[in-house]
Amino acid sequence: MDSKQKLYTIGHSTVANTFFLKLLRQYEVNCIVDVRSVPFSRHAPQFNKDELSKFLRKNTIKYVSMGQEFGARRDDLTLYTEAGYLDFEKTRKSSLFLHGVERIEKGMHSGFSIALMCTEKMAIECHRSILIAKKFYDMGYDVYHIQHDENSYTHKDLELELVKHYFPNRNAINMFVGAEENALSFQEMVLAAYRYHNAEIGYKIHEETETVHL
Repeated sequence: MDSKQKLYTIGHSTVANTFFLKLLRQYEVNCIVDVRSVPFSRHAPQFNKDELSKFLRKNTIKYVSMGQEFGARRDDLTLYTEAGYLDFEKTRKSSLFLHGVERIEKGMHSGFSIALMCTEKMAIECHRSILIAKKFYDMGYDVYHIQHDENSYTHKDLELELVKHYFPNRNAINMFVGAEENALSFQEMVLAAYRYHNAEIGYKIHEETETVHL
């Protein structure tokens, strides 16, 4: 695998499909992989599966729905924690998820420039980055998160934001925590931050209604 291969993520939110297309053109994306468990939106019907697929095809961009492989809602109850939320670490090791990874790699090796698409505007609030993009980043891919201001940032930057959020005093010795926490390495903080954030945004089994974490 070429360690310099790029993988993008993007959230559609409620923007016009023409603006969404503009972002894809800007980053030369020619394949959208829809990672929503439920590929429909009440608030942005232009991003419902059928409508989006037709629009992208008309503009020579391939659309692939991979909610089964990468969706945040899973039927396998063994992938959930005792607290009832989806365990992203377990999910990344599941056969369906790994099959999805193989499909993405095959597509990239075939020449597709791929963006993983979900609902949330901000990548850090979405499983597309915390669950899926982490896997590809750990595999050596250059992962970029496309923003609606037309800029992008790296997954490395996203990890730094996670650490800043959960360990705001990481550069100072905290007298009110144990020596073990003070001695955490940066990589240990990254791992812990992923786990904390997983607990916050992971789909809960008891969530019956539509949620933004699809």
